[in-house]
Amino acid sequence: MRNPLNPLRGWHVLVMIIAFFSVTIGVNATFITLALRTHPGEDVPRSYVQGLSYNDTLDRRRAQEALGWTARVNLVDRNILVAIAAEDGAPISGLNLAGTLVHHADTSRDCPLVFAESRPGVYAVALACGGRGDWRLEAHTVEGPPFEMVSELWLP
Repeated sequence: MRNPLNPLRGWHVLVMIIAFFSVTIGVNATFITLALRTHPGEDVPRSYVQGLSYNDTLDRRRAQEALGWTARVNLVDRNILVAIAAEDGAPISGLNLAGTLVHHADTSRDCPLVFAESRPGVYAVALACGGRGDWRLEAHTVEGPPFEMVSELWLP
């Protein structure tokens, strides 16, 4: 009985090496193409321009830190509630709060939010978008005192 690989010649080895690397390069090219089509790698549009104004962002964060405000987030019956309080615990009223509900894996599912003050210091928005899963809430004041917050949410 003869072994089919015997005798192993040089051109057999060459064909095996070429086949191996062809499959490897083909699979890599397919995965790279699919990855770039589904997510180009940039979460924020115009990230370079935003990077140029990063010092302004740091100034706003320092101003917010000086205010000493804190925020708590709660989810009640498909409503997001954000309670903002001063350092002494007093509610902060009269803010114009907006934000975005950000999906971690699919930026096309991101949802803009506009909060309304439901009672002193508590801002609410009804969720018309967003499905089950892990989300990130990013909220900020549109005008007035600088305030930004980020909170992780699990939507049932």
